[in-house]
Amino acid sequence: MTNDGVSQTDRHALERLVIDRRTLLLAGGAAALATTFAVAGRPASASAACEALVHQDGFATPSAGNWTGRIFDGDSAELAAADLWSDQTLFPPARYAIVPDPAGSGRPVMRFTVPADQTSYRAEIARKQFAPGRYRYRVSHYIPTDYVPYEYGTLLAQWHGFTLPDGRATNPPLALVLDGAPTPAWEFHTYELLPDLTTRLTRHPLPVPVVHGRWNDWTFDISWSTPSTPGRVIITHGGSTVLDISGDNNYHQQWPPYFQTGIYRSSWRTGGYPAQPDLQIYHRGITVHDLTGCAAG
Repeated sequence: MTNDGVSQTDRHALERLVIDRRTLLLAGGAAALATTFAVAGRPASASAACEALVHQDGFATPSAGNWTGRIFDGDSAELAAADLWSDQTLFPPARYAIVPDPAGSGRPVMRFTVPADQTSYRAEIARKQFAPGRYRYRVSHYIPTDYVPYEYGTLLAQWHGFTLPDGRATNPPLALVLDGAPTPAWEFHTYELLPDLTTRLTRHPLPVPVVHGRWNDWTFDISWSTPSTPGRVIITHGGSTVLDISGDNNYHQQWPPYFQTGIYRSSWRTGGYPAQPDLQIYHRGITVHDLTGCAAG
């Protein structure tokens, strides 16, 4: 992806059809592939008249039923509970807990834990499935004061593609990463799918200090690319734009990448790392808005 400082022509407003998979399929034609872009250097904006809230979770109820659902593989004729999360723990024990805000607001938040047991490496929840278009994702992360920096990346949010034609899994086209030790840094990773079905990583350092014991409020305004139309990603942190990039941002499969949030530390897959405390990160109030019908702002 490349930095883009040129705004795009406003697109015609589109009627949003997001009820079930049959509706999504209807929306999957050329109209739904139209994208709108924000003015460079400013956060993307949209009016309440055009945007549609398609997913949210304030983690207010301590019930797994709020976010556990069957994963949609992109080929099935059924889509169970379109507004629910799917469990992405991979290994027991699944460690999630709805707890009071560690910053003291009194509101409930979700605490994700990956045990440092030389086996576990993931505790995530995933949301599928949205039609192609433009979406605004909001999510907040709280890095506890006892967080132990690690030399390899820890993914806190990612947008993941589906299995490749040859049956292989692949890297997420987009990911927010907490990376490095002894001084961790925020990075945004983009992967490009090459003709030989390998991927090429580009790291985008984010000019945001990693501060422990404080909420980090992120907004990701994502216009998904198509084979003929470049996409765009605008990231804000605390209301200020920290990244604005354009180009291919997914693998142009039947569906755009699905959203996962929580903790994913792939370097723990094989174990062998030094003994340390369990890995914990807090998340709060997640929303996803469909902006496909919105003009650039």
